[in-house]
Amino acid sequence: MEGINSITGGGAANKPSSTAAKAPSSNAEVKTQATPDASVEVELSEDIRAAETEALMREAKVQEMREAIEAGRFPLDAKKIAENFAELERLL
Repeated sequence: MEGINSITGGGAANKPSSTAAKAPSSNAEVKTQATPDASVEVELSEDIRAAETEALMREAKVQEMREAIEAGRFPLDAKKIAENFAELERLL
């Protein structure tokens, strides 16, 4: 209970607990061990790589469609767009 009271400001707050005194020194040790030059290697699974490739391809297709819409070359079906909006409204 002494450690809890010292954290929450209870009656034993003036007494330093043994665990509270050790915490700063362990944090200091962690800080001295970490270096800005440290590097971490991460190997992605094939599923992640495939998803990343798919996302890049999808982004290219979306950009192509956006350009076609802006240029007036992409056929838009107003009835289908309205039906999709109505479906979204029902979900809300």
